[in-house]
Amino acid sequence: MSGAFVKRYWFLVALLCLIPVGLWAPNPGLYIKEQGQIIPVFVGLMLGVSGFSMDASSLVRQVFNWRAILPVLLSTFALAPAAAYGLALWLQPEGDPYFLPAMMIMAAQAGTLASALALTMMAGGNRELALVVTLLSNSLTVLLTPLILERTVGTAVQFNTSTMVLRLFLIVLLPILIGQLLRPKLWEHAKPIRPALKVVPQLIILLFVYAGFASGADKLRQGGELLFRFLIACVALHIILLGVMALVSGVLKLSWPDRTAMILCGSQKTLPNGIYIWSQFFPSNPYGAVPLVLFHLFQLIADTLLVSKFEKLNDVADTDNR
Repeated sequence: MSGAFVKRYWFLVALLCLIPVGLWAPNPGLYIKEQGQIIPVFVGLMLGVSGFSMDASSLVRQVFNWRAILPVLLSTFALAPAAAYGLALWLQPEGDPYFLPAMMIMAAQAGTLASALALTMMAGGNRELALVVTLLSNSLTVLLTPLILERTVGTAVQFNTSTMVLRLFLIVLLPILIGQLLRPKLWEHAKPIRPALKVVPQLIILLFVYAGFASGADKLRQGGELLFRFLIACVALHIILLGVMALVSGVLKLSWPDRTAMILCGSQKTLPNGIYIWSQFFPSNPYGAVPLVLFHLFQLIADTLLVSKFEKLNDVADTDNR
C-alpha cells in the first residue's frame, strides 16, 4: 500500500476498520453513549476548531445565501422523510410494526453536526455555508422532528425547548464564538499546526462512528434478512438525497464550493440525536438503532469517496485562504 494511498484514504481505511471493532468490542463505545456528555464535548471541540478556521465576513455572507440554504433544509425535513416513508412501506416485512418507525426515527433527524462540515472542509467546499446550514437544521429540529414523527408514525415526541436551546448554545454556538474570537490573535501563529487542525474533525467523526456501531452491535451481529432490508433502504435513501441535491444545485448554477456543501449537508443525518430519540421515546422498538447506524456508516463511506472528486472540482487553495 503506497504512502500516497494511505495519505489520501486513511480516513476511509480507519472507518472500515471500526466496523468489526464496534461489533465485537462495543463496551467502550457503549460507555461513551451512556455517559451522555462525551459526544457533545467532542462536537463542541470540532465546531470550535471549525470556527477558528473560518472568516467571520464569509460566515455573515452565507447567512443570506438562501438559494443554497433552502434546498438543503427541504431535503432534510421534507424529501428525506417522504422518501424514507415510501422505502419503508416497500421493504418492511409483512405485519412488522417496528420497521417503519425505526426508519422514520432516522429520516426525521436534522443534518449531522459533524461529518458534513468536516467532509466539506476536506473537499475544499464552502465550509461557511455548511456551518450555517448545520446551525439552521439543528435549530429547526426542535419543531420539525416531532412534527414528522407524529404525522408519519403517530408518536408524540416532545423536546424541552429551553434545554435544547441551551444545549445548542453550549455545544454549537459557544465553541464557534470562542474560535472566532481567538482567530484574529492566533490565526497567523497557528500556521504550523493548520494541517493538524484539519485532521481533528475526522478523528472525532471516527469516534462517533465507533459509538454508533457499539450501540447497534447486538442487532447488527444478528444479520439476516431484516438487516439486509434496512441496508437497502438506507443506501437507496442516501443515493436519492445525493442525486437530488446534485441535480438541484446544478440547476441553480451554483459554484462548486456551494454545490459541495449542499450535496453533503443535504444528504446526511445526525446519529447522536437519533439515538437519544430512540432510547427516550421508542424504547420498545428493537430496531431503533439499526437504520441510524447503517445510514450513518454508508453516508460516511459514500461521501468520503466523493471527497476526492469534489477536491478536483473546487479551488482548494482559494478555499484554504478564505
